Amino acid sequence: MTSWIGRTAALAALGLALAPSGAAAQLPPAAELVPAGFKVEVDQNLGGSRIIKATKPNENYPKPHMDYGIELNIMAMPMPMGVEQMLEMALAGPEEPAARTPGSATQTEPCGKERYQGGVLICQKSITPWIGSGKAPDVMTWDVSWQGKGPNGLVTAGITRFYGSREAAVGVLDAIIPRLKAGK
Repeated sequence: MTSWIGRTAALAALGLALAPSGAAAQLPPAAELVPAGFKVEVDQNLGGSRIIKATKPNENYPKPHMDYGIELNIMAMPMPMGVEQMLEMALAGPEEPAARTPGSATQTEPCGKERYQGGVLICQKSITPWIGSGKAPDVMTWDVSWQGKGPNGLVTAGITRFYGSREAAVGVLDAIIPRLKAGK
């Protein structure tokens, strides 16, 4: 399974190759982008591209399953041209097929790809059954990513391992997307 992070890294390499030297990814400070409750783990400027990673525990995660927490990833990369073509390619490409995570009972399934807020929203859900003594509910988590046009090129935001509804997962991104599109 290729994660949105892997796809975005490939786009970043292309963006860096196309970017004029000295171009800076214009994003607000991480503290202004990351929603309340998230802890910023990484905030790096990679010579034009910028990566922010933040984490927080899930709320109401079922016991006795282990909560690995929600991971939020934000990336901006200078790309003076071709963003719209990249978005069209993301929209036109196939969704990740349903699969079982190697070494795990977790099953992943695609749950949609669509035009959203001037970009592309991609969703995948994971279902982890309880295996062990006693009883526990199956856990469904969401990996949702958005990519679109920012002030200097391609911007992306994605969350992984979100426990709750798909709508709530998208809601986390809804709070970030307008700031990504506007930049500083």
